[in-house]
Amino acid sequence: MADRWQTGAVKLRIAAVVTVLALVALGWLAWRSVSGAAVPSAAPATGIPSAATPAIVEYVHDGDTLFLDDGRKVRLLGINTPEIGENAECYGDESTALLRQLLPEGSTVWVLADVEPLDQYGRSLLFVYTDDAVNVNLELLELGAAEVEQYPPNLLLRDELHGAEDEARAAGLGLWSACR
Repeated sequence: MADRWQTGAVKLRIAAVVTVLALVALGWLAWRSVSGAAVPSAAPATGIPSAATPAIVEYVHDGDTLFLDDGRKVRLLGINTPEIGENAECYGDESTALLRQLLPEGSTVWVLADVEPLDQYGRSLLFVYTDDAVNVNLELLELGAAEVEQYPPNLLLRDELHGAEDEARAAGLGLWSACR
């Protein structure tokens, strides 16, 4: 009888600890969402996230900058592409052409911000998804047209972005063979 009582007491203690941990985790998530801090997301790198909103591409300026028909100037989150124009860099024209191919003028896209929605120049910092659920930011990395460039607190999809860059670099894709 004493063994059964001790086993039951242990089970109750374990259940109490699990309950407390669950409540602490829920409280933390609630605090993070109320405070405006990023709540870690299990959102996959592919597929259109449920929080994404639709937009229409007006014009692609360069490999990581575009304009939407609602007036927003967008800087693609988490990546950097080579420059074009007066300060042209190796693979800048190719990155721009690729983004224009992925996001033709007038196409519908889905956009998703991270923690800080704007950069210091007032540009919207966004992940952009095509209608067929391609994450354009990630696609540019996978094709070797961009490098990862992330700044806290905007670290959504960090592992996926770095993984894509690492694979493109190892395979010598795009700028990783043309510019090195």
